[in-house]
Order: sequence, then C-alpha cells, then structure tokens
Amino acid sequence: MSAWWVVIEEQGGMGDTRGWGVADATAYPDRQSAEDDARLLAKQHRPPRPSSPQSRLVLRVTDGYLVLVKGKLDLWQFRVTVGEQA
Repeated sequence: MSAWWVVIEEQGGMGDTRGWGVADATAYPDRQSAEDDARLLAKQHRPPRPSSPQSRLVLRVTDGYLVLVKGKLDLWQFRVTVGEQA
C-alpha cells in the first residue's frame, strides 16, 4: 500500500534573494484524502508573506494548485502538490 503526500512549497526571502522551500509535507492513506486536503489548503493556507494579503487566485494545475497571493506591495506564490510515494 502506497502513501499519498501533500506538499506545500512557498517563497521565502526578500527581493532578489527570494527562493522556494518546503513549508509542510503530510502523508495520507489514499489519493482522495490527499486531494481533498490539498484543495482546502490552497484556499486556506496563510504563507508568512505577504503580511497583509489583499486577494488570492487559486489555479488548478497538474497534481495540485498554484496560488497567487497579492499583498499591498508585492505578489507572492505557493504550490500545493499531491504526489504518490514511489
């Protein structure tokens, strides 16, 4: 029996030093549970930036979501990915 994972990757840093890193990774017993939680996280996860989110755009992409969060001064993004442990 394989495990399914939901991984949140988000931006960190400032200006030209922005980079991507794993913010959270959680295992699920089946694909449907992982996909359900990924959808919820795409709508509710609060990344550390921007500090004053103004809007959120959730895009369904292959195996997860790309989320764009607009702040007062900047646009930040994070990914919520569903994957099967190999």
